[in-house]
Formats: sequence, structure tokens, C-alpha cells
Amino acid sequence: MRIEQVWCGVVALVLALPAASARALRDTAVTVQIASGVLAGVEHDGIDAFKDIPYAAPPIGALRWRAPQPVAPWAGQRAATDFGPSCMQKTPVRGVVAGNPGAKASEDCLTLNVWTLAAHNARRPVMVWLHGGGNVEGSAARTLYDGAAFARDSVVFVSVDYRLGLLGFFAHPSLTAAAGTEPAANFGLQDQVAALEWVKRNVAQFGGDPANVTVFGESAGGEDIRNLMNMPAARGLFERAIIESGGGGWQNPPTMREAENAGAAVATALRLPGSNTTVAQLRGVPAESILALGDSLLTGPIVDGKVLLKPPLAGFADGSAMDVPLIVGTNSEEGSLLTEAPAFGALFPRINPANLARLRASYGAAATADSDFTKLLFRDGYFAGPSRAIARRKASAPTWLYRFDYVLSVLRRTRAGATHGSELPYVFTNWPLPLVIPGDRHIQNVMHGCWVAFARTGEPQCAGMPAWPRYDAITDRLMLIGDTLAAAPNPAGPVLDILAQLLHH
Repeated sequence: MRIEQVWCGVVALVLALPAASARALRDTAVTVQIASGVLAGVEHDGIDAFKDIPYAAPPIGALRWRAPQPVAPWAGQRAATDFGPSCMQKTPVRGVVAGNPGAKASEDCLTLNVWTLAAHNARRPVMVWLHGGGNVEGSAARTLYDGAAFARDSVVFVSVDYRLGLLGFFAHPSLTAAAGTEPAANFGLQDQVAALEWVKRNVAQFGGDPANVTVFGESAGGEDIRNLMNMPAARGLFERAIIESGGGGWQNPPTMREAENAGAAVATALRLPGSNTTVAQLRGVPAESILALGDSLLTGPIVDGKVLLKPPLAGFADGSAMDVPLIVGTNSEEGSLLTEAPAFGALFPRINPANLARLRASYGAAATADSDFTKLLFRDGYFAGPSRAIARRKASAPTWLYRFDYVLSVLRRTRAGATHGSELPYVFTNWPLPLVIPGDRHIQNVMHGCWVAFARTGEPQCAGMPAWPRYDAITDRLMLIGDTLAAAPNPAGPVLDILAQLLHH
């Protein structure tokens, strides 16, 4: 289970208290005019929140597996006081307060949410959040992702829901034929582009600066950002980017042909005629039946030649990726994602036994147990190595690399390092657990403060953080964020060098 799921579940329990109803009595109605109509949100303690804002037409019926289409304008005021449904996913939506509309899933889910200071006559930096969840689950409605802390720091915060799983990442020969010149894959990525286009058109109405947008995300959200940085349609839609634990591995995304073959297999599994299945037949299948097939099929980004032209790491290596200031980093215990350790060969089939032994020797005593070696190899091969490769991109814009290794004081008896997603409460300052020692609060101030400073100025320099040097491949220095904060040589550098030789195409 992803650690972000644990955090979100606890947060939901803590915050689903009777005090919420008393707090609602102090909320004040507030409206804003955007391109498609008037939104009616709420103001609380000087922060306006507008939720369930459609940025594209509902992708249902004839719009399933199509590029996002424009929103139909509405008359009167549209209620924007609570989240809309999350996008369809196989598992129950986690981390959302019970009874909240976001706890339910629907195909009609292409909405976003905005938090901003009540004064809209400003030009504040904008931060757009893409949630994690492997591109098969997750929700912008998770309590952890509340954007009030960013709004208090004069940032306009936007969170986005986008199509997931086989509804968001799917291809089939019939869909390709019917699409003509329109893209016929990567619907979740296309949704993210549509949301960013919405931000450029409308965020000024919330006091945001459409010329100062930072997109940031964790896990699959971070991986999607590395895709966005390689997509022609996303160029000019954001000025900065932050990738948290979004390395995505060394493997290339499938080609369109491979994805279409997988799509034909999906049709067969649905008892349809494989590659001969018609578009009408595909769109007639209930979403629940599609999702019941599971996540083992191809449900991620596709190099389709229209939305995504090449593997993202290739774009960073040859200089064709978007040239914007970038923060990228990983956590020290990304291997926490492996609840069951797979065989080494299943993780990295291209690494032969001799090179596995070489890698194991590089870790020394830390890899004595097979399970420890597997988790270390997974961390570095899927996260730390690709993240460093992105930092080494050919670009004139600067990059800052980090490694997060701080463990909350109340968890130190059970954790030796920072698990996957454990930086999120520090970034958002939304906590289900107490901050006991001064170090807990200090790391929160640093993580949140540096992210805000980056969005504001393009430099992640903030109070309490030593000078964070721009990444340079020769020195290979990053910011270590743990009990101490220090710019230091990459602690995994020698292993990452070996992995780059063995896995990089």
C-alpha cells in the first residue's frame, strides 16, 4: 500500500469531526466570474475556496476515450462549495472524508479546485497539483491535499482530477481509426493539459498570475509532469515544475502499436471481438466492468506520436524537453512501495546475474538480506536513478536535486527512513499526527517554504535551508533533507552510475 494512502486515511478520520459543522456556520458565500459562468464558493478565515469547477465536458457516452472537449457555459450561479466526484478507479477512493462527494467515483470527473486569498485583485504565483496513485487511483479531494496553507502564503493553489486506469490510458485500433487527426491515447495526460489551459484562461479571476504557473506532483503525478515536459501541447502552459518521487523507472512507455495490441486484449477480456471491436461496443461497456479487469494491463502513458512523441528520458537527454526551472527528488525509502519483494529478474530483466552481484557489492552490508537488496535496487532503479538522469538534462534552465530522509519523531521506532509519499504532509502542512520535536516543525517550514519560494521566484531558497546549489552533473551535489540539512554529494552516486550504464537506453 502506498504511504500516501495511510496518511490520507488517518487525516480523513481526524478531520471528520462535529467541529466541521460549526466551522461551516462561519463560512461566507463568495462568487467569481470565469469564462464559462459564475461560481459560488465559500470564504473562510480570509481564504476563498472554489471546488468542483469543470475544466472540460464530462467524458461520458460518445466522449469516453476522446480528447477533452470544451465546457458548456451555464446560466446563473454554479455551486462550487464542495468537491465533485473522483475519477473512476477500481479501489474505493481513499483519504476523503466519508460522505463528501469526492469519496464517490464517476466518469463525470473532469473538475479542479482553487484556493486563494479573498482579495482577487492581485497577480499571485499559481501552483497546480497533480495527485499520485499510479495513474490508476487517487483524488484531488483527499484531505491531505487541502490548499489553504498555500493560499495563506499568497499562492493560488489548484488541484486537478484526471482520468485514470483504462479510462485514462488506453488505446484500441478502432478508437485510432475513428479519431482521425485527433489524439487517440493518453487521455489522462490530455486532461492535465486541458486543466492547465483552463488555468491560463481563468486564474487571473482568482488573483493568480497566468504568466507564473508552477506544476507539481508526487509519484504518478510527478511522472506525469516529466511527460508534460515532453509534450508539444503543454508548451507554454507552465513556467516551473516540481517532480516528487516521480522518476518512473528506466523503462520506455509502450508504443502505440503495443498499446493497441493491449487494448485488443482488453476487448477480448470483456468478451468483445478483440481488435475487431467497434467504438460503439467499447463505449457501451459499463465503466465498472472495464475497471474490474485490474491494473496489470497497460494503463500508463503511451508514446503515441501525437500527445507524447518520444520516451521522456530521451527528451531530457537530447534537450527537446521543456526548458523550465525544475526541482526533482526522491525519498530515502522508496522501496516501501514493495509490500511483497518480487524476484530481481522481474524488477530489471535486462540486468544479468553478474551485474546483479556487482550492484549488491556496491551496497555493502545494507544489502545483506535479499529483501533489503530488492528494496534498495527498486529505490535507485525506479526513482533515484531516473530522477538524477532528469536533473542531468540538456537545458539552460536550472535544476535542483534533493533527497528527503526525514522521519517524523513519533514514527521513529518503526521507520528508519522516509517512505514513499512521506514528504507530502510537510509540503502541504496538513497533519494527522503531532509534531512533537522542533525538528518536525522545522522540516515542515523548510519543505513548504522552499516550494512556495520556488513558485514565487524560481529559486528554492527559504528560511532555515542552507544555500541549495543548482545541480551540476560533475559535482553531483543535492540537498539532503533529514535531521540535518546539507548540500552534499549524492550518497547513492556510485550505484546510480552503474545502474545508468546497465539500464539507460
